Order: sequence, then structure tokens, then C-alpha cells
Amino acid sequence: MLRRVLVSACCLGLAAAGLVAPSPARGQAGATKTVRVAIKGFENNITPFTVGFGALPATNDIQHLVYDALFWSQAVPDPEPWLAESAESEDGGSTWDVKLREGVTWHDGTPFTSADVAFSFDYYKAQPGASGRYAHHVSDMPAYDRSEIVDEHRLRIFFRQPAPQFRIMPGGDLPIIAKHVYEGVAEPASMTTQLPVGTGPFKLVEIVPDQRYRMEANEDHFKGAPKIDQLELVIVKDPQSAYTALRTGDVDMVERNIPPELVEQLRGTDGIGVAESTRFDSIQMYFNARKAPWSDPKLRKAISTGIDLDALVDTVLLGHGRPGRDAFVHPDSPWALPEAEAGHDFDRPAAATMLDDAGYTAKDPDGVRKAPDGTRLELNVLVSSFEPTDIRAMQLVGEQIAPLGVKLNVEPLDPATLRTRRQAPPGSVPTYDAYVSSLEAHAHVDPDGLYYFFHSPGPKGFGASITGYTNAEMDRLIEEATGKENDERKEILGEAQKVLAQEVPVIVLYYPDGQFAFREAAYDGWVADKGQGIFTKRSFLPGYEEIAVQGAADLEEPAAAGGDDEGSGVPVIPIAVAVVAAVGLFAYLGNRGRRRTAEDE
Repeated sequence: MLRRVLVSACCLGLAAAGLVAPSPARGQAGATKTVRVAIKGFENNITPFTVGFGALPATNDIQHLVYDALFWSQAVPDPEPWLAESAESEDGGSTWDVKLREGVTWHDGTPFTSADVAFSFDYYKAQPGASGRYAHHVSDMPAYDRSEIVDEHRLRIFFRQPAPQFRIMPGGDLPIIAKHVYEGVAEPASMTTQLPVGTGPFKLVEIVPDQRYRMEANEDHFKGAPKIDQLELVIVKDPQSAYTALRTGDVDMVERNIPPELVEQLRGTDGIGVAESTRFDSIQMYFNARKAPWSDPKLRKAISTGIDLDALVDTVLLGHGRPGRDAFVHPDSPWALPEAEAGHDFDRPAAATMLDDAGYTAKDPDGVRKAPDGTRLELNVLVSSFEPTDIRAMQLVGEQIAPLGVKLNVEPLDPATLRTRRQAPPGSVPTYDAYVSSLEAHAHVDPDGLYYFFHSPGPKGFGASITGYTNAEMDRLIEEATGKENDERKEILGEAQKVLAQEVPVIVLYYPDGQFAFREAAYDGWVADKGQGIFTKRSFLPGYEEIAVQGAADLEEPAAAGGDDEGSGVPVIPIAVAVVAAVGLFAYLGNRGRRRTAEDE
């Protein structure tokens, strides 16, 4: 049953005080063990239909603290069984026989059954507009058809074409929702005041909008009771403020990657640790491929060729990352082309020649080239004002391409405004030139990811909202790859990546290393999951201590603790921390709102 939302005056006193109340002392008998994590954005009430991606790339990690999927995780080829004990197919992936765990309950005590899984797939299929992040895996690709309930803990899931990657996508990604909560709900995106009901290791019990979330341990979770009693997610949008809060003890862990300029400063302070784990992050600049002159692939390729990505990594990331690849896909993804076929060639003289050959020879008195129609090659790039590293990266890109006769203007915007500027009314073309955005593992490990991002605008994929890129050969390849067995699919997707490398609708600037700081005395059980970082549900569940303590140096060959299948982990490495002071430590208290509290009806 849905829980009521109560407005409490005490939240106003909390906000006025300027601080969230401190955790009870740890180690005392009967004390509540609370871990506070700084996240960078508000996600409404964290349902699959209401998240706003303000905390991206951690949005999915936050979601899966409350909800569970059939498998864990999407970032490994053979994910750990989770809500499902097994999933088998005998017809190439068109039909999957799924065996569910017994004894699982929803947060409100209702038993979890195969009816919930069947309902979830049907509901996401019927609600593609309400949950595009998740629904596209059942409403678009792979094309879900129907489910057949065998008994309370077994069902068969049918697809309209083979879905050999089912355990990964959607099995390792799709949050399973409660039938008794959503049955009869026509507009789930409007349910923003109810506290969610999941099966995950934490129950969301309190929301202070734009300030924090409070979660309590689900003692009845099928993987065992979490190792902490409470988890607080504190919203701190500015990275400098987040790390100042870590230093002062107002938060116990910062979810985002450590800014490059702070990494060396985070060496020397007792009691702070750093966990290193790739999260398959990428930072890229997307062209508006439907707006001239940026619709010209020759122009885009020339600009790309004139950018020194190695220098970006050295100067902006201070070496804490890898340069981008013209083929887009993260180099650690199982679908990525070899470096020799997918890397980036920086050649400024060649870039200038390419611009000449493409007809961009005329110049204004200030040296900026012009298109044949007289349009200046002046590229306005939208960047989040809360990502200073991205802003600096684009400033450096502007310096690099200026000698080519291309002027780049950086326009920092708050994330909400940036998203609005990217959109256009139905039937219209967006007016932006380019924008910078981050992606996480989901975009790089999904074998249908290229289909979603780069298919021509239309009923397939969501490329219209990414770049609007159109290429008939690209469409042919990614459609052909759909439903193929993995070896054949990888070969076809390799050819599609070569098309991207030649036409460059997106320039991947770099793939940051994953480095995350935490207070060791507050909590030191962090698990480094390949492709997931450390802020995941497995960091709080029993049975994964071996990964956290010993780990594996080679991310390709880790052993999964607490599961039947291979997982991934690297050791948590304690490193001393000295954090620079930052202005606006309490910026997250700026927007005061109602306090939502859980109370059974």
C-alpha cells in the first residue's frame, strides 16, 4: 500500500539550523550506524518514473538501493543472480525461463512473486514515455512481447526477436516494481509525493526536497540485513563543497569522482581513504547534427582531428583518465573495437586541409572561417555550471581549434536549463550547436546502446534527443546487429563504430578514472564493482567483504563474493587526504522544502 506523505514543521527548523543533525556516536552500545553520502542532485522520490537524473551518473545506483533487478550487474558479461535464481533460454533468446528467489518481500511486507515481474515488463512496455531510461529495454529493444506465469516463482518471458543479452539488459538493469502499487495507475510520472515500495536493501523513509534523503536498512532483504542502519544522501551540487564537507565530517563519502586537482591533495590526512574503481564514465561533446553547418560530417571530422585528446587528459584530468576514442564506446566495454581501430588521430595540419577541402576557406577579419553560405564557424557549447572540469576541458578545446579558424564559446548553465535548451517542440529542430554531457556504464555495455543513441530520428531509439544524427549505413548495421549472438553482434557493432569514427556526431573527450574518497572511521566496507564504482548496494550488503579487503588487480578476473556467478572487484586503497577549503559548504541547504516522512496508513 502506498504510504502517506506528511508535512512536518520540524524540517524547517532543521534547515534553519544550517546542518543535518549529526550521526549518533559510532561504537557505542545501541547506537545507530549511519553513513552520509554526498550526491550531486535531487531525484524526486526515486521511482523509475520520477527520477530527474540530477545525480547522474549515480541515478541508477541510487535507484537500485531501493529497488532490485533480476540480475546484478549490467556491466559484466555474466551478472550475479539477484531476484532471479536463474534465467535460461533454449531458442537463442526469444524465450527465457526465469526462476525467482523464494521468500522475498516488498518493503510493505507483501510477498514478491512472478506476477510482479510479469506486471513490471508489461507496465514498462505500456509506459514508454513515463520511464524512457528503463522502458526502452522492453518497449523498443529488445522487443518484449509478453510473459506467461508458470507458478509463484517461475515465469516465461517472450520477446519478438532473440534477446541473447537478456541477463544483462534488461535483466541486470530494469527495476522490478510492485504490482499491488502500480496496478491501475495510469500516470506513474505524476506520483511524486509517495514514498517508493521496492524489495531493495534500503527503505526510503524521508525526503527533504533538494537537501537530502534518509533511508533505513531493510532487515528482511534476501541478501541479508545491510551492514549499516541508516543511509543519508545529502545533496551537494558543488564538488568543492562536497569535499569540504568530507573533510569536516559532515559527510562520510562523496559519490562523484574526485576532481583531478584534488587527487594529490587527498594524500596525507589520516582517516580518509580512496577507493579506485572504473565506472565506465565518459565525458563527451555532442554536435547538433540537424543544424547547419554542424550537420556536415566533414566539418565535424576536421574539428575532431584538430583536438589533442591526450593533452586534455594531461592538462584537465592531470593524467587521471584515458583519452577519448573516435568510436565512442568505452575501451573496457566488451563491445569496444581494439585501440588500433578506434583511437583518435590528432593532426592539426591535416585538420586544416580537411576544412579547406570541405569548402570552409573564406575567413572573417578575425580569422574565423565561414561556411559556403557565409555562416561563421562559431561553435556555442552548453556545459553544466556544476562541472568545472568540463568547463575547463571545453576552454582548452577552444584554444586548440582556434588556429584552425573555428571559434568555440563555452556557455555554463545549470543542469535544468541545459536540458531545456537541448529540447525542441515536436517537429522542430533544436537550436543549440553542441553540448557536453556525461555517461556511465549503461551507455557503453549495452549491446544495443549504439542503436539507441545513433539511429536516425524516428520511431526507433532516442537519437533525436541526443544529436539527431542520421546515416543510412549506421542504421543498417545497428539494426542488423540486433538479436544476433554475441560474437556476430560484436563484429557488426565494430563496423558501426567505424562509421561513428568517420562521421563524428560526438567527440568523446576522455574516460575519467574512478577515484572515490570516504572517511574510514565512518565506514570502510566499500566494494569496487567493475563498471559501477563503489557506491552500489553491494557495498552495504554482507558477503562481499573478500572483494573489499582483498580484491583483484586485474578487473577482468575478479571473484564475486556472495553470488553464484562471476562479479568484479578491486581493492579499496586507503590514501591520505588533504582537502582544500571550498566556498559554499552548506549550499545544499539553499532550497528548503517539505519533509516527507514514512507512516503506514
